[in-house]
Amino acid sequence: MTSIAGRLGVSLFVSLLLAGILVGQGALWWLDQRQRQVMTANLRDEAVSVLAAISQGPSGLQLEQPMLDPAYRQPFSGRYFMVSFDDHIWRSRSLWDQRMADTESRGLDNELVPGPDGQQLLRYRGDYEIYGRKLAIVVAQDYTPQLENFRNTRSVSLLAWVLILSGLAAAQLWLIRRGLRPLNEARRQIEQLRDGERTELDCDVPTELRPLVQEVNRLLGHTDQQLRRSRHAIGDLGHALKTPLAVLRNRCDENLQRDHPDLYRLLDEQLAQVEDTVRRALNRARVAAGATPGTLFHPDQDLVALRDTMIQVYGNRCRIELIGTELPPQPVERDDMLEVLGNLMDNACKWARGRVSVRLWREPEALWLSVEDDGPGIEPARRDQVIRRGERLDQRVAGHGLGLAIVSDTAEAYGGELTLGHSEALGGLMARVYWPLR
Repeated sequence: MTSIAGRLGVSLFVSLLLAGILVGQGALWWLDQRQRQVMTANLRDEAVSVLAAISQGPSGLQLEQPMLDPAYRQPFSGRYFMVSFDDHIWRSRSLWDQRMADTESRGLDNELVPGPDGQQLLRYRGDYEIYGRKLAIVVAQDYTPQLENFRNTRSVSLLAWVLILSGLAAAQLWLIRRGLRPLNEARRQIEQLRDGERTELDCDVPTELRPLVQEVNRLLGHTDQQLRRSRHAIGDLGHALKTPLAVLRNRCDENLQRDHPDLYRLLDEQLAQVEDTVRRALNRARVAAGATPGTLFHPDQDLVALRDTMIQVYGNRCRIELIGTELPPQPVERDDMLEVLGNLMDNACKWARGRVSVRLWREPEALWLSVEDDGPGIEPARRDQVIRRGERLDQRVAGHGLGLAIVSDTAEAYGGELTLGHSEALGGLMARVYWPLR
């Protein structure tokens, strides 16, 4: 789809070109009519001059050749006449052996008539009476040079007009793009808003755009305020439910498990579903507003800080390799990304024999991260089991079995996914997270 500036430029060029063609054609038509009027007066005078060259001789009317214009004696000179009376027809020598077509209409012909040597003639007829005899004098002049001049003028004018319009269109296109530059800047700032790189649009814009920018900023402020209220309300509700749920679970453990095992299992399942629903609601509330400029994830800083923390916890038992620290700040919530990477790196360091590799890479619509180790890995049939909350395959390793479940829940809250596989490079477990960027 073409841009607004391009469409406006093309529309302006076409409209001015059509207007120029119409005006030019009208001007040429007016010039043609004026030229014919002038030549009509000349032809009338020529007819009178031919009439003046006719005299009365001993044998009747005769044409005095010396009194005629020399052009009438030069073959195909472009000046011609015919005199007809009774059964006599006199022709100018310039016609040579050709003859002009007869005409019954007096005055100037409406259309050009063909003449000798391919000429186009403007013809005039006048009826006169001399020495008691009626005669018709037809004079004509070649109009081809004027037609050629008109055609040349039309071609040159059209070419000049196209060149002028091209320059005007280029200048107008530049002016339109320059005028639309604030809109492009506003679009870029809106993209930065979407990516969490700014909190509002700049108000330093032309007067015509300032009301729009101010309204967008007011809408952003109102939306942010509503989101904060919603997040706080959901968070308060979730935290308010935690204590009653914990009390119910403790009472179930104390009384029902021993005396009423069936009722205990039923309540335990229902309480687990309620806790899971509350947890997911809290996750959705946490990610609803997206990242803000102060909470962006900085790979060059945050990844290094996580590696230093793991070294403090596990010492030099495993070497941690970081790939992707050169990426710019990413539009994801920093705390959530640290929680995901922290759990994955902690899990990898627990099981690794000596090496852990952490890699981040960016695609246009998503951020990918993977954590690999050289530990024993997990059998394909049991990989889904370890993602479930509280599940651990080896009770000898410290932990509560929540790390991978937390990672999975956080990724799902953002529309992403955690997958486990075999590390081809290190031979152990590879945990890969797909994180869509909205």
